[in-house]
Amino acid sequence: MKETIDTNEFENTIDAVNHLTEDDAKSLLRLIYGFVNTAMTGNGGDTAKLEILDKVSDIYKRIPDLNELRKK
Repeated sequence: MKETIDTNEFENTIDAVNHLTEDDAKSLLRLIYGFVNTAMTGNGGDTAKLEILDKVSDIYKRIPDLNELRKK
C-alpha cells in the first residue's frame, strides 16, 4: 500500500510540475539552487544537508497547492 501512495504522490507532483508557469518554475529553481548551494558549500555537515533535502522535498510537495492558488 505504501508503494501505491508513493507512486500516486510522485505522479501527482510530476503532473503539478508540468503545469507550473514559466515564472513559477524559474522562481522555484532559484530557491532550490540556493538550498543546494548552501548544502554543498556551507558548514553544518550531513545534518545541514539532510535538513536542506527535507526543505527541497517540501517545496515539491507544495507545488500542487501553488497551481491551485494560481487557478483562483
